[in-house]
Formats: sequence, C-alpha cells, structure tokens
Amino acid sequence: MACFWLHQNETSINIPGVEEISAVTYYKIEINVGDVKWGVSHRYNDFYDLHNILVVDHGVSKDILPPKKAIRNKTPEFIETRRRGLEAYLRSVLNYLKRTMPKVFVEFLNFHAFDIYFMLQNLALHLYFEADNVLCSTKSYKFNPLQLHAISECFKRPFPEIEHNDIRCDLSNVMDFCSQLQHLCVVGSLAKFQSSNLIPNRLPFELSAFKSLQFLEVGGINFEQLYSTGTLRSLLQNIRVHKTAVTSISQILLCDVLHKSVVNQSEIWTAITKIDFSKNNLTNIDESIQLVPNVKVLLLDHNKISSISNLSFLTQLVHLSLSDNLISSCDQLHTKLGNIRTLDLSQNAIVSLRGFSKLYSLESLDISFNKVSEVEDVTCIGDLPCLENLILMGNSVATTVDYRIKVLEPFGERSKDICLDNEKPSQSEIDKVLILRALRIVKEGKMPSFKHSFSSL
Repeated sequence: MACFWLHQNETSINIPGVEEISAVTYYKIEINVGDVKWGVSHRYNDFYDLHNILVVDHGVSKDILPPKKAIRNKTPEFIETRRRGLEAYLRSVLNYLKRTMPKVFVEFLNFHAFDIYFMLQNLALHLYFEADNVLCSTKSYKFNPLQLHAISECFKRPFPEIEHNDIRCDLSNVMDFCSQLQHLCVVGSLAKFQSSNLIPNRLPFELSAFKSLQFLEVGGINFEQLYSTGTLRSLLQNIRVHKTAVTSISQILLCDVLHKSVVNQSEIWTAITKIDFSKNNLTNIDESIQLVPNVKVLLLDHNKISSISNLSFLTQLVHLSLSDNLISSCDQLHTKLGNIRTLDLSQNAIVSLRGFSKLYSLESLDISFNKVSEVEDVTCIGDLPCLENLILMGNSVATTVDYRIKVLEPFGERSKDICLDNEKPSQSEIDKVLILRALRIVKEGKMPSFKHSFSSL
C-alpha cells in the first residue's frame, strides 16, 4: 500500500488525459506514491469547489486555479490548456499542504482508499460512530486485506503527529475496536483494488490487534500472507475458511509457522470447538488436525479429500461432514471416529457401509448420492444402537423393490424409530418389517418372538 509520509519525495500527480461522459469533460488524475499508483477523475467544478474550501480554510492562494470560461470551453485547445493548468495546480497544492494534508484534499485524490495512514484515519472516523453498535451486538465486522495490512503496519512504525483537533479520526479508535471485536470476517481478492495497481491478496498482514476474537471467518484470502496470529491460538472458538487455494489443513492451522510439515504441540489451538473448512481445495486430512484437540464440529464439505485419516486425535469430535469429496473407501471407521454422533458423507463414491458397523455412538448418517447398490451393503448397520436417522436417497440401492422394508428389516424392533430418507416408517411398513424379520429368523432355524402385534394384518 501507499504511505505518503514515508514517500513524499517519491510522490507525483499527473493528469495524462481527459474523458467525456454525458457531454461533461472529466480530467483523469494519476497519483503515484512510491510503487503504488491509482487514478481518479474529476470535472472542473469539482476542482473549483475544492479550491474554494482550501482558500478559506487552509490558506491556499486564490489565483492559482485556472479560471472558469463560459463559452468555447469544449474546444480541444482549451481543454488541453486547462488540463496542463489543473495538473500544475494539484502539484502546487500538494507541495503547499504536504505537511498537513487536510481531509478535503485527501478525499479529493482518494488517498483514504489506498494510503495506509489516511485509510486508517477514515476507518477511525467510521468506527467512532459505529463501534459501539457492533461491539454491543453479535454482529461480525468485515475487513479487507488492505485494512488489515494498514493496521499491521501501524504497529511497526510511528506515524507523524499532525495537528488536528478531531478526535473522531484518532487511530486509537481503530485499535480499541480491534482489541474488543469478537467476530471478524475477512474477504480477500486477486483482482486489482478499484483504480489502483494494488492486489489485496499480495499484502502481508497479521492479527495481533484482535485480542478478544472468538469467531474468525475468512474467504478468498492468501494464507501465505498471514504472518502472525497473535493470541488467537488461545482465544478462537470458531473458525470458518472457504474459497481459498489451500490444499492442506496445515496451511491454515500453521499459517504463521515456517516449517508446516512439523507439528509442534506449542502450536495447539486450545479453544477451537468448531471448524468449517468447506469449499477449498483440500486433498487430505493431514496430521496438523491434531492441533485442534477440542474440536467438536468439523465441516470439510466441497473439497477433494479421498480418505478419512488422522481423526483419531479428535476425541471430542461428535459431528463430521465430508459431503462432496472423493471418498470411496470407509474401512473400520470406529478406529478413526470413535465418538461420532452425526456423519455426513453424501455425494462421494462409497459402495458399502460395512466399515460403519461399529460406530456405536452414531445417531445420524447421511450417505446419499453415493454408489451403494446392494441391500446387503446396508444391513451391516442394523445393530447400531443409537442410529435414528439414515439417508440413502440417490444411491442405486434406493431403486430396489421394497427398498424401505429391506433396509429397515435389520433394525428389527427399532425399525419404528428409524427415520429413513427423512421419513418415519408407516405402521404398514413396520408390520411388514416385523413379518419379514420373523420369516428370516425361522429360515435360520430360530424361534421368532411374537410379543408385538401386527395391526395391519
């Protein structure tokens, strides 16, 4: 980002051309501060209004602005003369006001959108009015990488003290707000920011200023630019990351660590109980997941994960969602998901549920839109004592004749408690299930129990 106070000698203003919009001539201004450049367009009347304020309030000479002209002010010669005059005017004013930089001049040239200090001043003014409203509610507050970069740079170097009596623009307003904020949302971008050459996702930033944060939402950012998480490892309870290019969980949980292949116990996120890393490019669940030992809810939907691994570290995990991934095999899941209660594996490539047979804590299972084709591949979960909700729609097995009866039959007397494909069994289905089960028991040479009446017979 630009920093005028550090690059005053590398700051230039040019008006390289004009454009006509709806029969009005606009002068295209180009500002360069160090390596950062941006543009802004103004009509002559904007210059005129600015000049009147600067003359009255800031002592700018009255005669340096090119005068108005009522007639023949559309000729190319006149416009070119005025362009050169306005360019000289802006350069003269900048040189005169460079130690004070009044707000009206800053905003005229859009310094507040691209310069670290002036962006923070503008943010401070906004937070002076809005901070209490945000902090006293459960609302999140959205920052972009430019603002976070500006806040981060503010920690590194002192800014010049400019004489102004407006406490509303004091940078302490920003720091106080950040230190109390509990729900932060960060949205990145790979596109150039407005009319500048700045690309938000290429700006480094840190999160040390956020000392009370409990919920962090980030979308579309570059984690390689996040170089410090401050005290978040001991504070953060809920984290959501989506629409990023990360391929491994370590790129998130170890974003501020140089050697991401080494999992150090000192990097544990002690307070996190919910993680949502959906809609990224994750290819596996790597060992860094053990850095969130207290997580209870883990959402990894819409990624490219092909296997379930390393989750035995998460002894508190009760809800896992891996919808829309590349999982085909689920062998011996009880060794990986011992205490799981809710499991969503919809939209994968699973062919059998045999690996689910010992998930004795499982209450809800969504296996819809997979590749389960045989009823025998489902019957193995009939002995799960806590299972109440089962979703199999979208599998070819759901087209089997008497599909619901055959799937419910292994649950026996518990079949009446099973919600299959979001629908509780009817009394007719329950009766048919019990009859089918009795016939199977007889076929096996055992004595069936007739303690239940079949009301539909």
